[in-house]
Amino acid sequence: MPNIAFVSPKGGAGKTTAALALALGLADRGQRVAMIDSDPNKPLVHWAELPNRRDKITVHPAPTVQDIRDAAREAQRYSPEWTIVDTEGSERGAMVFAALRFDLVLTPVAGSQLDLREAIKASEMVAAFGRRAGKALAHRALLTRVPAALKPKMLKSVVAQLRQADVRILPTPLLEKEAFRALFSLGAGFETLEMNGVFGAAAARQNTASYTADVIELVQAEAPRPAAFAEEARYS
Repeated sequence: MPNIAFVSPKGGAGKTTAALALALGLADRGQRVAMIDSDPNKPLVHWAELPNRRDKITVHPAPTVQDIRDAAREAQRYSPEWTIVDTEGSERGAMVFAALRFDLVLTPVAGSQLDLREAIKASEMVAAFGRRAGKALAHRALLTRVPAALKPKMLKSVVAQLRQADVRILPTPLLEKEAFRALFSLGAGFETLEMNGVFGAAAARQNTASYTADVIELVQAEAPRPAAFAEEARYS
């Protein structure tokens, strides 16, 4: 059962939206997903309280880092195939890595210098925790709020600087779509948005499907293999 953590030291980068989009993408593939909401504002808990909730996604609040293990134990009652944790990206938030074993850590990055600095900081924090634990944690930056038509110069600069800092980037970005924001007002998933005529719902679903495929492929590539079958992973 893969465990995915979303961390970001800075608010407004699209962390919770990215976590929810991944859960919806996995649910669309028939996967059962448990989401642990460690954000003090409980955005995922509020989403789950909206009408037409998805039956393959459960949400479990964890108001403090110390609650993560309890939330994970509660989630196991629903036999999830994936666990997604939405948490902060501070040193305090790094304590979540001691509570659960993660297969992948994602840091959303919008196209700004401030987000860039925070993403590099998050990457360094994840690497430091991996060294202390004696096992490297897979980490990727996820570009978010990317314009669908044009790639601004600032975004290209952010990508170049991430690469220069040896921060790997997930291939598919999350595009700037009103439909992603509408998820938190209408609830459920993209089918609800489509039924309500939300502009860009179909494109957001397609974007999410590509993003989800990237995550699945990366998790599979990073999974330990028996020595006899070891091979160089695509993302190494």
